[in-house]
Amino acid sequence: MTLLSVYHRTLYSYSSNVSRGISEVRLTPMTDQNQRLLSFQLKTEPLGALQQSMDAFGNQVHTLWFPEPHDQLVIETRAIVENQQVENSIVQHNNILRNSDATLEYVDIEQWSKQIKQSHAEWLMETSYCPFLPEVQMMAESFQGISGGWPEIYKMSNYIYENFTYQEQVTAVGSTIDAILSKKVGVCQDFSHLLLALLRFQGIPARYVSGYIPCGGPLRGSGASHAWVEAYLPGIGWQGIDPTNNCTVNDAYVKVAHGRDYLDIVPVKGLYCGRARQNLQVTVYVQVL
Repeated sequence: MTLLSVYHRTLYSYSSNVSRGISEVRLTPMTDQNQRLLSFQLKTEPLGALQQSMDAFGNQVHTLWFPEPHDQLVIETRAIVENQQVENSIVQHNNILRNSDATLEYVDIEQWSKQIKQSHAEWLMETSYCPFLPEVQMMAESFQGISGGWPEIYKMSNYIYENFTYQEQVTAVGSTIDAILSKKVGVCQDFSHLLLALLRFQGIPARYVSGYIPCGGPLRGSGASHAWVEAYLPGIGWQGIDPTNNCTVNDAYVKVAHGRDYLDIVPVKGLYCGRARQNLQVTVYVQVL
C-alpha cells in the first residue's frame, strides 16, 4: 500500500476583467480496484457555484460558474490517495505475461474479437487524436496484436520508447499523432495517442488515461499531469502501460480519468465572456507519504 499526496493549481490570468465564466474540471482521483481516494478538496478564487456529476466514462466532473467580473481565476485541488497496487512493476509485468499467455491458449480469439467489437466499441474507434494513418497501419502490422497477448503490447510500447524522443514544448495540446510521426519527438500525451492508435488498429481495446506520478523521481513526465494507456485483454482485463517510461503502471501512478483520447478528459476547460487575452499557469506537486 502506498499513500500519495496530490496538489494541483491552475491559474488563468486575463488582460482585463471578464464578465462571467464557466469551467469544467476533471481533477478528482478515481476510486477503483487499484486505488482509493481518501480525501479531496477543491477551492476557487473567486468563489463560484459548483455542481458535481459523472460523465459517460465514469469520471468525476465539477462544473463551476463564476457570475462576477474577475481578472484571474484560480482552481486549486488537494487529494490523498491510497494506492493498492502493491507489486513492483517488474513482478507485476512478469505476472501479466504469464497470465496472458496462459489465458490466450484457451480463448477463441476470433469469437472474442467479435464480442469485444460490440461491448468495447468506444475503445476501438479511430479519433481525431488517434487516426489510423497509413504510417500507423504499417507500424501496427509489424506486431501480432491480440494473439500475441501482453508481450506484443509491451513490444509496441518499447518501440515507441526506443524510436521517439521525449522532449517538452515541441508539440502542443492540440497536436495529433501526425506531428510525432514526422518529428519523432513528443511528450506523454503524444506517445499515449500513438500507442492507442496502434492497439486499436490491431483490435485491442485501449483507453487514454490522465493522472499523476511523483515529482523528482525516475519517471519522465512528473511535475505536470501525466498520461498513459490502459489495454484490455481476455483474462487480464484493463491494465495500464506507460509508453513514456516503458513500464506497466504501478503504485507510483495516481489515476484521475480515462477516455477515448485527451479531448474526453481535459483536466480544466471552460468559456468566459469578454475580450481579454488569457494566460495559463499550471502547478502540480505529487509526493509519496
